Order: sequence, then C-alpha cells, then structure tokens
Amino acid sequence: MVEARFKANPAMVEKYLAGVDYPANRQDLIKRARMNNADSDVMETLDSLPDQTYHSPIDVSKAMAGSEIGSTRRSPPGEGAGRETEREETREPPARGGGEASAVSPAEVQRYLRGMHYPAGKSEVISQAQKNNAPGDVLDILERIRDREFRSAADVSKALGEAM
Repeated sequence: MVEARFKANPAMVEKYLAGVDYPANRQDLIKRARMNNADSDVMETLDSLPDQTYHSPIDVSKAMAGSEIGSTRRSPPGEGAGRETEREETREPPARGGGEASAVSPAEVQRYLRGMHYPAGKSEVISQAQKNNAPGDVLDILERIRDREFRSAADVSKALGEAM
C-alpha cells in the first residue's frame, strides 16, 4: 500500500491537476485529475495523499515529498516509535552523483525560486536560486534541468521531474 505513493512524480501529477481551483482537498484533486484523463499511476498517487487542504501545487508536491521521506502524517495514533523505520527510504531512487540530491523535491526547489520572473531561461532560474541562498543540492538539481524557456513555476517543476 505504501508503494502506491511513488508511482508518479510531482511534475507528472501537476500536469493532470491543471484547472484545479485552490484551495482544494484530496477529493477535489482526484476529481480534476480524472477529468484531465490522468493515468492510473497518477490516480493512485493522489489517492495516497493525506486528506487535507492544499493551497497550491507546491502543497501537493510537499505532501508527496513528505510521504517519500518518511512523513508521519498518516500514521495511526499511538504508534510513536517505529514510524520512521517503517517508511524510511521507501523506493527512494538513488541520487545521481551521490549525496542527498534525491531528497530534494520540486516543492523545495520552488522555495528558492521566490521572486522569479517568467519567462526565464535555465541560467536565470539558477541565478534566482543563488540569490535566495539555495543549498548545493538544490543548485545541483537545477544544473541538471534541460535549458529552455520556462514560462511558469509549473514549467520548472516539470523540468525538475524529468531531471530527477
């Protein structure tokens, strides 16, 4: 059951959430993805998200990242010890080049792109992240994205999904 959370990456999910009116709950996300003909991997991923209010696509990415790195949000009450052991590193792909780059989510990267003006190229995206004091693992993943014109934060998230 835990494995269903990892069938789609945040960029894939975001693509099928086009047109969501935020704030939205999990059922709203599922309904919109179904309307946008999302595949079964995306639907299973959305179904595994915590049942909460999401204020933006970044909240969805954060919830997915939280699930991937051992989030305790959905653990039953009273199971304090052992929660993380049960979920740690579940299907987390190995980082390219080592380190902790695999733990960087598109939502985390977006935090360091605040103030970004679109359209922008790869060098402008990296420059904005540097201005916002992005750590090395964030800059490393940005270095791996394909150079093109990004028209929005969603375009950057999609490129991140391809690079991860």
